Amino acid sequence: MAEQADARRMQLMELLARHEEPQTLETLAAAMRCDQRTIRRDIDSLQQLFHSINGLELRRGKVQVARVGYSPGYFTNQLDRRTVAKRAIATHVVKSLADDQAIALTAGSTPYAVACEIRRAAVEAEPPHNLIVFTNSIPSLLEMVAAGISTGVLGEIYSPEDCALHTSEFRSAFQPSLAIVGASGVLLGTGPGAGLLDLFSHRAEEAAFLKQVLNVAPEVVITVDSTKLGRRHPWNFGGAALHGKRVKLVTETLTEEQTEQLEALRDRLQAYGTEMTYTEASMELLLTEHAVVRDSDY
Repeated sequence: MAEQADARRMQLMELLARHEEPQTLETLAAAMRCDQRTIRRDIDSLQQLFHSINGLELRRGKVQVARVGYSPGYFTNQLDRRTVAKRAIATHVVKSLADDQAIALTAGSTPYAVACEIRRAAVEAEPPHNLIVFTNSIPSLLEMVAAGISTGVLGEIYSPEDCALHTSEFRSAFQPSLAIVGASGVLLGTGPGAGLLDLFSHRAEEAAFLKQVLNVAPEVVITVDSTKLGRRHPWNFGGAALHGKRVKLVTETLTEEQTEQLEALRDRLQAYGTEMTYTEASMELLLTEHAVVRDSDY
């Protein structure tokens, strides 16, 4: 089945290369003897391949790919880590989104996985529909543009470390109904701020920016893989910034101890007007798709 898809995509590229004028999905589907949804999938798959490969290089009898990469730094280093877990989290988050939402999507490798899943859903014509997604992440912004999602930019000053834009003073007329954020560390009410849900960043500029984004969003979805739970970094952007909001923590695996901590924290946060829920995203389907997974993914 995979070999048939690969062959069809090669034929699709050759067909498009022979025509100077744009081709309709209907024409391409008829030529490839498949439906238009399959053509949409093929085009999206080819776009992602072209986005990650700059060309081929032949050096001393060896062939290698010349890749298009993001700026070296924390974001790029995190991209290839625990990819299955991040995809599971992203799939769960996107399935929970309603149509017509205005979303602030922040930087980070797990929110970027959410951006990729939003793009996939748009290509497949699956819900959610009619989203407006503003983001400070350049990679996520490119995903929204490629998917035809209404989008815009949050932040002003580019940080190559995060491949994102930050600003010391958040000024925007955009009013999100939901903020989807990542974190490099999460304490479940067990640290110095016991009774609070503390979120951490590795950079002061990012923490200051994220705190401002949280202030304008009535609902917050925190997307973190399980390795971030119990980890702290120097800069906190959670805690009191989450008071009075609806907060959902999405990860892929919780220990019995972490579940108990979350239960206790949920009760304590009610005193601050915070409605907190948490969930474990299922990885069963994704693990089936990835029969061979690198050890670094777990």
